Formats: sequence, structure tokens, C-alpha cells
Amino acid sequence: MIRTVEQYIESLRDGRVVYYLGEKVKDVTTHPLLRKMVKIGAMDWVLTNDPNQRDLFVTKNEEGEEIHFLWMQPKSKEDLLRRRKIYLEGTQQGGVLLHCVGVDGLSAARVLAEKMDKKLGTNYLERVESYRRYLQKTDIGVCGAITDVKGDRSLHASAQKQHKDFYVRVVEKRDDGIIVRGAKFHISLAAIANDAIVLPCRAHAEKDKDYAVVFATPMNAKGIKIINSEPEIRVRDTEENIWDYPESAHVGAGDTEALIIFDDVFVPWERVFMCGEWQYSQDIARLFGTFHRLFGSSRMVSTYETLTGAAALMAEYNGLMKYTHIRNKLSWLAQTTETFKALSLTSCMYPEKWPESDIMFPNLMFTNTAKYIFANSFHQAVKLAQDICGGIAADPISFKDWNNLEERPYLEKYFGAKAGIPTEHRLRAVRLIHDITSGRHGTMEIHAEGSLAAQQMMNFFAADWDLYKASAKRRAGIPGWEKHKFFGKLPNYGDLVESKMPPIDESYDV
Repeated sequence: MIRTVEQYIESLRDGRVVYYLGEKVKDVTTHPLLRKMVKIGAMDWVLTNDPNQRDLFVTKNEEGEEIHFLWMQPKSKEDLLRRRKIYLEGTQQGGVLLHCVGVDGLSAARVLAEKMDKKLGTNYLERVESYRRYLQKTDIGVCGAITDVKGDRSLHASAQKQHKDFYVRVVEKRDDGIIVRGAKFHISLAAIANDAIVLPCRAHAEKDKDYAVVFATPMNAKGIKIINSEPEIRVRDTEENIWDYPESAHVGAGDTEALIIFDDVFVPWERVFMCGEWQYSQDIARLFGTFHRLFGSSRMVSTYETLTGAAALMAEYNGLMKYTHIRNKLSWLAQTTETFKALSLTSCMYPEKWPESDIMFPNLMFTNTAKYIFANSFHQAVKLAQDICGGIAADPISFKDWNNLEERPYLEKYFGAKAGIPTEHRLRAVRLIHDITSGRHGTMEIHAEGSLAAQQMMNFFAADWDLYKASAKRRAGIPGWEKHKFFGKLPNYGDLVESKMPPIDESYDV
């Protein structure tokens, strides 16, 4: 089924325990700031119910029922390309946020469940598929709870000194399910999701097997508490908000990350997709990262295009477009934007398949490299945009000042630049650059979808080192390259050409 916006909003009035700015929230749909986040979440169902968008977002399942396309598992290159298009166009329009992380967690759990069932004789695949059918029939919003709070980073989960709950763990197994305890942090839209899919964020050793757990749970389950982080801005959904924080207002003044506390939460067995299989915890972390980095490199397209466009506007408004050093900076911004966009697309064009599954996932090397490029380049992009904009980006004029008719003549006069450009346009572009290049964006764009170190680690594992080394051995004349599946089949083209050449003229003194 496809839910309506009204059904989604009503579903959040379910007694969930949410804290925001030091207060317990009675109803997230009526809170003056959190309701902004609800509006963002509701965009998922605005898009699926829009007749002009249905062909992209809506499909039919195996039973002929209309469902959100993201609740179908990707089985082909075309499926991944459509998933990428949904991520790309959906985030540009402010939607798919309540489907993206959940579906990436579900895809990772599906692949690993099949592997564990074949290797260990478990029945996780049946549970994952049952949950997927449940999502298709209910069309609820699902967040992904991945990042543990970690405590002492130098110690494994079970070796923590202060307490054992820095990572989510199983504290009791019962006939009807498990009891879990711990916390997850940086969980996007947790306060307005219906369910959470919970996965480990790292590999665990055998002594940490209680932490190797994957499950799904309603956000109003007994024992779950959601503590939201401080919002980027606290103004409400007004004209002032749009002027002063054009980027943050677009993604939501109430869009805060959250700490989810699991205070002895019961999870029935049918919602448990891993429980103690520590040797596969590394697989689930890698799989989720690979699926989710496709989303990351799609959602960042809008941010990079906007930042690059804002820098170009400021170069034009400031009368700087004719200068080579300005054009070089704009070229770098455009090149970086198009590079990670192309890699994201390529990761779907050349997908990979897990040996034990029929699920296709984005090319490991390409999707991780796309994410690494946009994250590693973001501070440089910020630097160039701020440089082109000038010092005014640090001290922008507020809406209240612009809207004060006593001040406006002076602002019009002294903040103008190139003739023919309205001063208001220039000040709006300044506010946009100020918003994107300051505050939480500077940190979030680096760490969302995994740290830079995580992409480097994934790329190390994904790299075809046998091919690289065989290529070097062949060129250097070191034996062993002949055994490589590609280079070993290559004929010696040099000998072939030599056999067709005339004899050497030995009369030359060389």
C-alpha cells in the first residue's frame, strides 16, 4: 500500500518518549520546532501520492500491490539505477529520508541473512523477507540506527571499563525474543520514524558476540527513549527562516540527529535478523556502508550543485568572473561535483553480487570512492566558496535588518556590487553560502555515511591488488604475472611485431 500524508502524521501520535531541548515532548506533530521535522518526513508520502512522481517512486510487488519502489530488493543494474534516481530526485525535493536508511539496512540484512542461513542453518532470511512484506503492506517510515556511542575507542565493546552498554547488546534471550540494552547516536529523523533497523557499526570478536545483533523495532516500544540534539536553528517556518537559513530551512529547522536509548527493550524473534553470529558482524557493517553510500553520494549532489552555483553567483555579483584565479576555483568546484556524480552513476552501471545472494549492490570501489571524494573535498569546497564570496560571508545581514525600512536604504546603497544586480539578490546568495559553509554542515558532510577512514578501509578491501601487482610484474619482467587471469592470457605483442619487422641494419654505431 501507499500511505497518505495524513496517515503518516497520525501514526506519530503513539506515546513515544521524546526529549527536545531539555523538555519531554507531548506530541511531535504539535511541537513548534519538531513539527518542522514531521513536515520533512511527510514529504516521502507527498512524492508517492503525486501523480507526476508515481512512475518513479511507486511499483507493484510480487502480489500485484502498489508499494514504494524502495521496498523491493535490487536484483539488477536497472533496479540500482532507479534506486539512485529516487535518492537523487527525492532528496532534491526534500523527500525519501524516511525510506533511504531503512531500506539500506534492510538490503544489507537480506544479503547477510541468506549467507548465514546457508552457512549456519539459521532461518534469518525468512524473517527479513517477512519484515519486508510487512513494510510493503504498511508503508511506514524507517530510520537506520547504526552508530554506537563507543565509549573508549581503544577498547572493544565487551572490554569497556565504565559499563558494557556503549554498544547495543543482547542482555537476555527468552523463548519469545531478546532483551537489548545500549544506545545509538547521530540517528537521523529518529523522533519521527515509525520503526528503526538496528545494526552493528563495526566488526566484533567472539568475546563480543552479544553485540553482534541486528533487529527491527517500533520507536514507541517500551524502554526506547529518544533525546534529540540541539537544532541548527530555532526559528520557526517563516519568511525570516528562509532568508537567514536558506539551506538549513530547506532540510528543516527541526532536522536534528538523536540519541536512541535502548533501556532493556524487548524484540520478538521474528524481528531479529542476527543474534550472536559475531564472525559476520564485519559483513553487515560493510554491506550497509556500501548500500548507504550510494544514498550519500546522491543526496550530496544537491548540496554541491547549490554550493557551486552560489559561488558562481557571487563571482558574477562581485564582478569577478573575468579573472583567471576565480574561474579556476569555479572549475575545481564543478569538476569535483561532476566527478563524484559520475562515480555514483558508475557504481550502479557496474554492480556486484554477493556470492550467496541474488541481491545486487553498488560497485564497492566506485561507490566508496564517490563518497570519499565529496567528503574529503568538502572543506576545500567551503574554502573556495567563502573565498569567492568574500568576508561578508562571515558577517551576513539578517532578514530583520533588511526588513527594517529605516535600515534598508543604507543596506541597498552600501551592499550593492556589480551594476544591474539587485542588492537583495546578492545578500540572499551571501546568506546561502554562510548557511552551507558554517555550523553542522562542516562536520556532517564529512562523517555522514561513515568517516573518511571507513571509505579508505573499504577501498583497500575492494581493490584488485592481484591485478595491480601482476601489471607491475609484467612491466618489470618479474615472474608470476603469467598466472593472472587477465595478463596471463595476453600474447607477447612485442614478439609478434618483431617477427614482422625487417632485419636490423648493423652499420649504425649505436
